[in-house]
Amino acid sequence: MDYNERGYVSEPDRFDFSAKVVKSEDAGDGNTRVWLEKTFFYPFSGGQPDDRGTLNGIEVTEVSEDENGVCHLVGGIIGEGDIVEGRVDPERRRDHMCQHSGQHLLSRIFLEKAGFSTVGFHMGERISTIDLDNDNVTDDLIEEVEISVNRLVLKNIPFSSRIITIGEYTELIENRNDSGIKGGIRSRIPEGTEMVRIVEIDGIDSSTCCGTHVQATGEIGSVKILGREKVKNGTRLQFVCGLRAAADYRGKHDMIDSLARKFSTDWSNIEKSIEKLYDENRTLRKEAAALNHELAEFRVREIEDPTDHIGDYGVIRKIFDQMEPGVLRDIAGNIREKSGMIVLFGYRKPSPGLIFASSAGIDIDMGEILKTSAGIMGARGGGSKNFAQGGGGDEEKVEGAVDEAFRILKEKLK
Repeated sequence: MDYNERGYVSEPDRFDFSAKVVKSEDAGDGNTRVWLEKTFFYPFSGGQPDDRGTLNGIEVTEVSEDENGVCHLVGGIIGEGDIVEGRVDPERRRDHMCQHSGQHLLSRIFLEKAGFSTVGFHMGERISTIDLDNDNVTDDLIEEVEISVNRLVLKNIPFSSRIITIGEYTELIENRNDSGIKGGIRSRIPEGTEMVRIVEIDGIDSSTCCGTHVQATGEIGSVKILGREKVKNGTRLQFVCGLRAAADYRGKHDMIDSLARKFSTDWSNIEKSIEKLYDENRTLRKEAAALNHELAEFRVREIEDPTDHIGDYGVIRKIFDQMEPGVLRDIAGNIREKSGMIVLFGYRKPSPGLIFASSAGIDIDMGEILKTSAGIMGARGGGSKNFAQGGGGDEEKVEGAVDEAFRILKEKLK
């Protein structure tokens, strides 16, 4: 890596610059790939997204690295040897600096507090993540780390960086001459590296890194850990910093405020209000289940007479325009308790579905019959030998699916 080419390393707050085009090539569709003598555009690297902006007013749509250095993909024609005026999108860059700097603090404090090392970092458009090499990340540890990190933010501790040779770096590691920071330099050095950049937070952290960072921790604003999930051999943490943290707080505050107004209460009482609503809903659901059971028993008496017969078996074949699946399940269950009965129910609303059932001792597989006939209406489902259910598809073809099931039954029971 040629650090002389990369102006963003020493001047991450510089967004306007002039530079000579040292190489240009056609990228097709009116686009050009451009390499500059010196650039302030950060390429995608180390978990940090690339910068956006313009060269001579032409949009830069991608910045990457290759054997020629930093490559800028622009949506227009720029010639080799041209002097271009560059403009880096300052809001995007500042946001990336903020998130990346916050990550350094989080990684250091997790290492210091629990001995957990960061083995991965990704900066997304909305949230960022770090992967820790341990899956025992508790709520208490997250709270402790978050508080410690934000205290360091408030102290406005300076960031700095230096570039040394790989030999000097090796000597630092071997002699433990790493600014006396507990745990030493956090590092991941790619094979073949000749020059090493070390980013330091004065007295707090020292890490090898090629990314852009704030001048002092105060610019990070705040750091909020949003959640965690277990990944292979470790834990992935989601976090936001700065304006992203402010936006996260604002969104959640607005939602809680809206809920508080709906419950006509203060935000601090929302949890109690929701618990009360949950308990009331659970009671109503129990009452509804009991009523549905009573309804099912009543409807059984309405439709218990077979509509068809196949040999010695009675078949109740019926289509409902509107029926709750739970009620139909209970009805079918009650009917199949009788001897020698087969149920073929179809319903169109609230969404299309099929419910098939048979009494014990009838040598048929209702699950297989449903799977076959459900294809008529584009539904999916299955079940056991004596009971099956499916749903989805075209409500206009429910009757056709039930008729197909009846046809299959006649073949199997003839």
